[in-house]
Amino acid sequence: MRQLVTDFAVLYEHAPAPYLVLDPEFTIVGVSDAYLAATMTARDTILGRPLFEVFPDNPDELDATGVSNLRASLNRVVQRLEPDTMAVQKYDIRRPDSDGGGFEERHWSPVNTPVVEDGRLRYIIHRVEDVTEFAKEARARTQEREATQALQSRATRLEHELYSRAQDLQRANQELRELHEELEDRVAQTTGDLAREADARLRTEVQLRRSEEQLRQAQKLEAVGRLAAGIAHDFNNLLSVVLSYSEELLNELPDGSASRRDAGEIHRAGERAAELTRQLLVFSRQQVLTPKILDLNELLTGLGRMLTRVVGEDVELTLMPSARLGQVKADPGQVEQVIMNLVVNARDAMPNGGKLTIATSNVDLDEAYAREHLNVDPGRYVMLSVSDTGVGMDKATQARLFEPFFTTKGAGRGTGLGLSTVFGIVKQSRGSIWVYSESGHGSTFKIYLPRVDAAADRPVPAASPVGGSEIILLVEDEPQVRAVVRRALERSGYAVLVASDPIDALRIADETADIDLLLTDVVMPQMNGRELAERVRARRPDTRVLFMSGYTDDAILRHGVLDEGVPFLQKPVTPGSLTRSVRQTLDA
Repeated sequence: MRQLVTDFAVLYEHAPAPYLVLDPEFTIVGVSDAYLAATMTARDTILGRPLFEVFPDNPDELDATGVSNLRASLNRVVQRLEPDTMAVQKYDIRRPDSDGGGFEERHWSPVNTPVVEDGRLRYIIHRVEDVTEFAKEARARTQEREATQALQSRATRLEHELYSRAQDLQRANQELRELHEELEDRVAQTTGDLAREADARLRTEVQLRRSEEQLRQAQKLEAVGRLAAGIAHDFNNLLSVVLSYSEELLNELPDGSASRRDAGEIHRAGERAAELTRQLLVFSRQQVLTPKILDLNELLTGLGRMLTRVVGEDVELTLMPSARLGQVKADPGQVEQVIMNLVVNARDAMPNGGKLTIATSNVDLDEAYAREHLNVDPGRYVMLSVSDTGVGMDKATQARLFEPFFTTKGAGRGTGLGLSTVFGIVKQSRGSIWVYSESGHGSTFKIYLPRVDAAADRPVPAASPVGGSEIILLVEDEPQVRAVVRRALERSGYAVLVASDPIDALRIADETADIDLLLTDVVMPQMNGRELAERVRARRPDTRVLFMSGYTDDAILRHGVLDEGVPFLQKPVTPGSLTRSVRQTLDA
């Protein structure tokens, strides 16, 4: 029997498969020569030692799992007394010091089998198969597959780029063919030496056009934009006077008179000049619109989440949709672009954060407003306003605000086309845009789009304004607005005292016996309207006060300039809205 045991041990040790025999405490009690060769160990150095002392994890790999996975498998064998087959494991083997030390990458396919006698676990046979080369080949195949996918993705991008380049080349070829046809037509109209000379000159032009096309387009847009801005700033002011006074003459002169015919010719000439101005303003923004019946409140609601992301966390965005808002007919995509451009401009005007308010409302523009504002027809409109608490703009900036390529942003931060695009879209939608801003006090953009119904109604004439004979102190720093307001009040019977700034207003208040109403702008140099009103009321407690401003009333409240509920008239001011507000304030 002893000889049989010895023979069995010899057979086990010389078995071709890698085996390891463990006792229930995972101490190595037997090992095959194949296992010793696979693990680069010697029998006398591992027998009688704990398994995980001989074969620890690779200390250079912090996420190594060889020891933990093998220990878990052996514990299952102890608990269940059943074989446990493990998945392929990465379990690095320590090299002998004679071979340089360190650890060598290995991958194993282990099977742990219990040896049970009389229901008691005697040994565990740990059999492994070295699958390192297979694992490395599989990893190489995975890397090769990923590299192939990367090459395919790159090839797809190159294919798209080539397609785009091919389209550009096709367009360039089309332009070249058109130029060539033009050249042939011109050559056909000449003969002899003139034909050869023209042919040489045109061929030179063809070569230059390809390299100068983009530069020439930019120069054309800039030149037209600057010309349009100059006309809008200077010529339109003159046209406003011509059209306003010629229309007043047409209303006052009798039919059939020579003077009325002359006034009609002046008015028609002014309208033709205004039309030329409009054509220049939209020259670089001609586009085909797809108008639809829109609810601006619904459109704003749909854009709400995107607008929140655009303005960022340091800007407080408030949407103020008006109840029972009328509908407009416009291209929804273009209106969204208008809103987005205005919001981006407002955000850039508030580098340190601030408040941005977008509001809608129904408004009625009467004949008086139309006479004072070129290209505006009286009627019912929907107003969209965008107000910010940013840096504001001075008069010089406002004069060039819608000029193509004009920008106040730093280099690389803006193209200067945002507001010119807004202007063109609004004009093509038969609307108008108005801006109120002062340096350091933010900006308000107001857009008026015609209101439409299922059955279109003619504009309802505004109620006749109510006049009076009281004494009004008017304080307005803008000369043109001051002149318009003064004329409207005096035509309604009021006595008007005029001041161009708060200091002048205080002087007049000290020198005048009676002042029934102080009508003042809110944002002015030297002091704001509220401070002026407090000083005047300190001298004259019975004097009533009516504030006016180009900002929306909500934006004024947010600036902290006015208290909620005070009489407030929002610009633009028309004679009708002005006299009604004045009468209501005096009678309150």
